[in-house]
Amino acid sequence: MIPIRLELTNFLPYRDPAPLDFTGIHVAVLAGENGAGKSSLLDAITWAVWGRARSKTDNELVHQGQSEMRVEFTFALGEQLYRIFRGRRVGKGASSVLDFQVADPSASLRAGAQVHWNSIAEATIPKTQEKIVRLLRLTYETFINSAYLMQGKADEFTGKRPTERKQVLADILGLQEWELYEERAKEKIKNIDHRLTGLDAVLKEIETELARRREYEHELTQAQAEVIEVGERLRQAEAGWAQIDAARQAMIALERQVDDLSKRIRDAEKEIATFDADLNEARSRADEVSLSRELGAVQQHLAALDSLEAERERTTETRQQAAELAAQLRGQNEATKSEADALKKRVEMLETATEPRCPTCGEPLAEAERARLVGELNAEVEARRERYRTNQTQLKTLSDEQATLDKSLSQMSADLREKPQLIKQAAELQTAAVKASEAKERIAVLVERRERWVTSLATDQAQHEKLDAEAEQYTTILLDSGAKQQALDRLRQDDTLAKARLGATQQKLAALENLFKQRDAKRAEHNQLAEERGMYEELREAFGKKGVPALMIEAAVPEIEASANALLTRMTAGRMNLRFNTQRETQAGETRETLDIQISDELGTRAYEMYSGGEAFRINFAVRVALSQLLARRAGTQLQTLIIDEGFGVLDSVGRERLVEAINAAQSDFQRIIVVTHIDELKDAFPARIEITKGPNGSEISVA
Repeated sequence: MIPIRLELTNFLPYRDPAPLDFTGIHVAVLAGENGAGKSSLLDAITWAVWGRARSKTDNELVHQGQSEMRVEFTFALGEQLYRIFRGRRVGKGASSVLDFQVADPSASLRAGAQVHWNSIAEATIPKTQEKIVRLLRLTYETFINSAYLMQGKADEFTGKRPTERKQVLADILGLQEWELYEERAKEKIKNIDHRLTGLDAVLKEIETELARRREYEHELTQAQAEVIEVGERLRQAEAGWAQIDAARQAMIALERQVDDLSKRIRDAEKEIATFDADLNEARSRADEVSLSRELGAVQQHLAALDSLEAERERTTETRQQAAELAAQLRGQNEATKSEADALKKRVEMLETATEPRCPTCGEPLAEAERARLVGELNAEVEARRERYRTNQTQLKTLSDEQATLDKSLSQMSADLREKPQLIKQAAELQTAAVKASEAKERIAVLVERRERWVTSLATDQAQHEKLDAEAEQYTTILLDSGAKQQALDRLRQDDTLAKARLGATQQKLAALENLFKQRDAKRAEHNQLAEERGMYEELREAFGKKGVPALMIEAAVPEIEASANALLTRMTAGRMNLRFNTQRETQAGETRETLDIQISDELGTRAYEMYSGGEAFRINFAVRVALSQLLARRAGTQLQTLIIDEGFGVLDSVGRERLVEAINAAQSDFQRIIVVTHIDELKDAFPARIEITKGPNGSEISVA
């Protein structure tokens, strides 16, 4: 990763400074007063690339009084140009944005050149961040432990525990992929173990089932004997049932014959009964004396009904007269009532009048005259009341008489309803008397035909009795057929079950033969999986920390030692030398992976932790630059950038000169080296200067 361009808006002390163009810069000093924003410029780079800076939260990075910030960082990776845009809004509607872009392949790295960008960001910020890290093959932790000597954290690598140093070195060497390979091998082993467990369970079930072979063979022998024994009993029962079945069929035929005879007997009996009725009728018609006597009785009854009919007419007339008289009396009563009411009103008017005048005609009327009129009117009212009561009494008598007449008329009408039937009967009797001779001839014919039916009935009844006797014999045979049928059904069911048990046992034995083949196949599969597991176990060990990664670290340590000692020798005039120990023997006698740093000087060999001040800074610087050189040369990373933020204050002038020499000596390994300092004597020690100055509208950036 080679920085190309950095644009800031409202980031820490920067409001809207001019973009920082790194084009043409190889080694540069980043200078400015304390608090001007030198380290903030480096925070902008790490925040743009990894979303990480020295602050605890992103909101702390926003310029004071502002609600939105953004950083655009353009960098080169190999021959390709990339740009990261990261922004943050605070306050109401707070949000973050991240865009990752790539330039057209024809884009020029020249300053000011027009570039067309295409977004290659993912759907979410976390996934886009993962894509950036995958492309750089570099995490924030690896960056600040190697290529970026952060202010106050020059010992970020050397100050870690030995095991942590080794992990950082593994990250620098890109050994994370080996961890991925190890995890994949572990996953393969896990899957194989799962399959082996399943195979072991299946093989155990197969062996358990195969161990039952003798049990199944014994079951087969018992089942075969049971099938033979039940089959013999079934054949005997079916032979006995054949006799019953024959009797049942014969019984069915007899029942049909009996049904036919019964029907014929019933038909004959009906015919004889019909002949008997016809004979009785014919005999009655042939009896002239009886017919004459019956005709006389009917005619006498008709004469009585004629008299009754005349009486009904007289009674009807009387009833009508009584009804008319009653209507007349009711009319008289209504008129009498109206007249009495009118007279009563006149009496009331005369009795209530206060003047000596007639209230109706207006003529003068003396008191005596008025009393006389009132007496006369009251007499007329009483006369009409008497007439009304007399009429009501007569109406009651008429009503009773009408009810009696209505009852008599109703009875007469009921008796007269017989007359049409009697007239018809009289006509029929007269006709029958004429045909009496014909009826005598018909009697002889009917008697002859009846005799033939009686003879046929006797024959059929005799045959029916014979069939009944024969049916009794079959009934005796069929008497316990129900119990025999149940017994036969049970034997058939037993036979079916016995054959089913025999078939099931045969299937079990046949299945055992298949299980033998399955066992061989499962054993072969088990052996193959065991071999695969052994192979993946070897791969897991090879991919693990004690495998290939350990070998690669062992191979890289001499290179780091050589690079670090070359710088350390230059900075200490050959007085100090360092060495890495990658393994340590524990008190238990075991070997543990580590990365101890041993320093040799004129006083002997001591651990790194025994040094401080300028000596510690020189060691830190030498190791960090060596790690950065290793990272720059690592395949696929192409970092080629070194950032040194302060640390010069702990050195004397000679130490600073030698440090500058060391930086210049390492510049061939990097495309960009940025040294951050506020010491004036160092500002002119490097060919380019990035100057940070404070202003009323925020810090500004200039390149000289």
